[in-house]
Amino acid sequence: MCIPPDLEAAALASEQTESGRSGSEVGVDSGLRRRLQLVRGLQWVRAAEGDPLATLLRGYPGGALPMSAGPISRSATGTVLVDGAQAAELLTAGNGFADWRPTGTRVMAVAAEDIEPADPADVAALAAASPPPVTEVPDDLTDLVPTAELLCAKAFADLLGAEPDSLLAATPVLDNLLCPQETAVTERMLAAVDDLRAALCARTPAFFLAVVAPRLAADLVTRTAATLLADGQWPDVEGAVERTRAVYSPVRLHLTTARTDLTIAGEVVPGDSQVAVLTSPAALPQLLDLPLVYATADAVLTAIARRHPRLVSSGAALDRPLAPATRGLAHLPVASLRTELVGS
Repeated sequence: MCIPPDLEAAALASEQTESGRSGSEVGVDSGLRRRLQLVRGLQWVRAAEGDPLATLLRGYPGGALPMSAGPISRSATGTVLVDGAQAAELLTAGNGFADWRPTGTRVMAVAAEDIEPADPADVAALAAASPPPVTEVPDDLTDLVPTAELLCAKAFADLLGAEPDSLLAATPVLDNLLCPQETAVTERMLAAVDDLRAALCARTPAFFLAVVAPRLAADLVTRTAATLLADGQWPDVEGAVERTRAVYSPVRLHLTTARTDLTIAGEVVPGDSQVAVLTSPAALPQLLDLPLVYATADAVLTAIARRHPRLVSSGAALDRPLAPATRGLAHLPVASLRTELVGS
């Protein structure tokens, strides 16, 4: 089945008008719920038709990166897809974030303008701070993902002056810009964003870090731990975060807008075009290259290793669904062995 783009636009615009919501208020009403379901359906249809960007936007775990005949391609979703190595000018120019708007109309629950700081330069100053000490590593450890998420949320909450629960509930924000989240997740996210906006003020560096940094740090912790456990190197965590950063980008898919005409790989991308960049560790969005995230991940990983030096894997790691941007782990089953059991 093929849905013409003009029908997509009409359907989404109709849902936007019916809902009458900006998307940042607490709760998920019927109009917003239908709009998000429609977006998910449109992405599914485009992916079924073979569109590589739509395949990524759906955020299915383990989804392969799209193969392209060249470094730049144009998606039927209306977005230009670019290899990060070819988008250096776009990424370093600080063009910021975009949310997926196939019609030019806001369709996601939380949009880019809700989270982007008014002065991106101020983020760099705040992101150069040292993370607070990491404490309260739990004695019982069966899944490293929720533990890493909680510890990272507490660290940033202490630093920014916010509630850890709000930071935890806001963690789907980056993925929400590209892919509709489940209704319950969306509802918690909207409430958390409103709480953080009230506590930290909208479009400030502190608010931006609160909604993006905890998930990036936790993903770095769990990816690093998964590698160490698989290689039998736990608890040798010194320098491990840096090694993971050389392999995994904090985000794998970044949506932005070309503010002026750009020439990428010999092709002209007009200004105001929506561009999806397949990032790499060497080609990151300027706003997401955050030293504080790396330092926090290192501190959390070190604290876990000290408390649980005999950690072993107890099951297969599972990727997070509906996460086209962060593509982190949903579960990392582990067990902490007692000393007397080691070698038995």
